[in-house]
Amino acid sequence: MVVIQGKGGKADPRVIGKDEEHQKSIVKLSQIKKIMKDRTRMRISKDALVAVSACVMYLISEITDGAKNVASTDGKKKVMPKHINNAICNDTELHFVGHDWLIKNGGMKSYIAPGDFAVSSKKGSSRD
Repeated sequence: MVVIQGKGGKADPRVIGKDEEHQKSIVKLSQIKKIMKDRTRMRISKDALVAVSACVMYLISEITDGAKNVASTDGKKKVMPKHINNAICNDTELHFVGHDWLIKNGGMKSYIAPGDFAVSSKKGSSRD
């Protein structure tokens, strides 16, 4: 006996195609619109919302990928705030964007920029 499902009800996850999967976003456009409107006091187009949403999703994926790598090198199976903090500090582009972000329970920032400490090759020599 074949059961015919009507219009309502949940969609079968095995039937959902790749096109529908890519259109779903974790970040709601209404939340982005509210934040942008509060900051700019201007009208926001839908194209701008989609662009900002794509940027936010890219940043989230970069941070989670880096945090996953840091957690796996520490031998952990759970990503913790210190792994997120280390991922941001270890990636030069993420550090450039998020150098002033404060992550609760993330520990101290351990990023040392190249050229911060000048290492002299002659130890103990005096300058004359």
